[in-house]
Amino acid sequence: MNNIFNIKRFSRLFIKHSVEHYKSYVMSLLVLLGVMLLGGCFLVYLINAPMELGLQTALFTGILLLAGTIFTSTIFADLGDKNKAMAWLTLPASHFEKYLVAWLFSYLIFIVTYISCFYVVVFFLTSIKHFPGRKTEIFDLFYQGMGFKVFILYALLHSIAFYGAAYFKKLHFIKAAFVFFIGLAFLIAVNNIIQHAMLGSKVMLNVPFGGITFMENNTVHEINITVAHEDHILTLIGVLAYILWAAAYYRLKEKQV
Repeated sequence: MNNIFNIKRFSRLFIKHSVEHYKSYVMSLLVLLGVMLLGGCFLVYLINAPMELGLQTALFTGILLLAGTIFTSTIFADLGDKNKAMAWLTLPASHFEKYLVAWLFSYLIFIVTYISCFYVVVFFLTSIKHFPGRKTEIFDLFYQGMGFKVFILYALLHSIAFYGAAYFKKLHFIKAAFVFFIGLAFLIAVNNIIQHAMLGSKVMLNVPFGGITFMENNTVHEINITVAHEDHILTLIGVLAYILWAAAYYRLKEKQV
């Protein structure tokens, strides 16, 4: 067990990684804050109304998924450079400890940092301009388990980007995104073929494991998923994320000096 994980060795590795990368991480944080502030100010000026909860939710989710996957895709960038890769591979720490440091920074620490930045920006945007007679509400991350659902979805995209970062040597984000969208298009095509065969009607482009929209007698019909089905889908997404995280770990173990 000591060969796989040792708390003292792991803490030293964590500190070493933090010291070596804090400048780039701080710069990335400032860029994220700048984009959120400038984009938020533009939206407030453009709509000239309080930011509705639906818009805040969409912004929170969209920025998290995009910024998180971009950041995650760079987490093993050192492995693309021969000199840095040699230093990384010969570092006296287990592959699991190196993997765990990268996972913590790109998933857990990123989420905590992102939530803090998002709420700072939202509080600022809702205070710089007042609209008499109109109540300003703040997005509640914990309302009806919204945060849990978003983080499960982010876990899936994070695991894809994480595996891509471990698998590809260059252009990690672009290559991982390309494979993701090709795979998604393939799944949608297969899903619609199966639904068409089952219903015998003209089905729309439906996302796998989502609702079904089809046309019959020139009338569009929709079958939405229930809360129980939604829980099953979230569980499936979590399992897929776990499989890809595990695959990324074993991909890292294959790296040789």
